[in-house]
Amino acid sequence: MNNTTLLLLQQNAEFALTKSYDSVGAIIFIVVVLLWYSLSIVFLLGMQMNASIDIVEDSLRCSSQLFTQNFREKTNNKKILGKK
Repeated sequence: MNNTTLLLLQQNAEFALTKSYDSVGAIIFIVVVLLWYSLSIVFLLGMQMNASIDIVEDSLRCSSQLFTQNFREKTNNKKILGKK
């Protein structure tokens, strides 16, 4: 064998070593990224649901206050007018 053949064999061996992939590391990376994004989505949905619950509670509170106020006004009007 001459020097050219040895150099080609050496380059091919180095290329073969660098061509091997770390499958376990790649799988771990993919799993971590998917977990991160899924937890972010779950967190954002939870925040959105809490905001919606607050809006519904405020709406119910406001409507019950409005009902109570209207009921009191009607009762007061009846008392003023002398109706039973």
